[in-house]
Parts: sequence; structure tokens; C-alpha cells
Amino acid sequence: MSSPDTRVPDPREADLPEGGEVIAHIPEEERLLKEWSAKIAALPENEPIPDKLVQEGLTALTRLYATKFQLGERWEPFSDNTIVPATAAMIMCTAMMRQVNVEVFELGMWQSWSGA
Repeated sequence: MSSPDTRVPDPREADLPEGGEVIAHIPEEERLLKEWSAKIAALPENEPIPDKLVQEGLTALTRLYATKFQLGERWEPFSDNTIVPATAAMIMCTAMMRQVNVEVFELGMWQSWSGA
């Protein structure tokens, strides 16, 4: 990962509507996702995807989506032709919030303050 002093600036950083700093650097997250997809593609057929690779992908995808959201790109996280059951979304949200030590109440407060 590049040090903050040597990275190429993302031209959209200056357009952050809420002010402050963006969560991640878009080109860096895109690079990580491309590397991640190459690791997935290199797995032998019929071999399960290791948990560590799932974590790497979720991390980069979450950071990329959140950064684009911060910059004003407000689109749905799942494609129109994809069915994600509510239970699956709740399981994922619960696990993510538990990992970063955020309670449902805090999420609700953030949503009301941020307009997200």
C-alpha cells in the first residue's frame, strides 16, 4: 500500500460534500480489488474460496462503496437482477457492525444526522 505522501491524489477528494477526509483512496481500492479477483481466478476449480480471501474482498468492496457514497455517488449496493434475502443482508450488517463495535442505536443516530 502506498504511503499517504506518495499516492496519486484522487481528484474527487476535494468534492467531499460533508467535508473531512474520504474513507479510502479509490484507485488504491480498485487496485486491491483487481489483485483480489486475480487470486480468486487462480484458485483451482472446485476449491472453496478461503475465508481470508472473502474478508479481503469484503474489505475492499466496502471501502470503495463507502468512499463513493461519501463523494455523492448514491446508488444501490446490489444489482437489479440480484436477489439478496433480507436475512442475508441483516447477517452481513450485524457481523460488520459487531466487528467495528457499532450498536444499532449508533447506526440510527448516524443515519438521522447524516441524512444517509
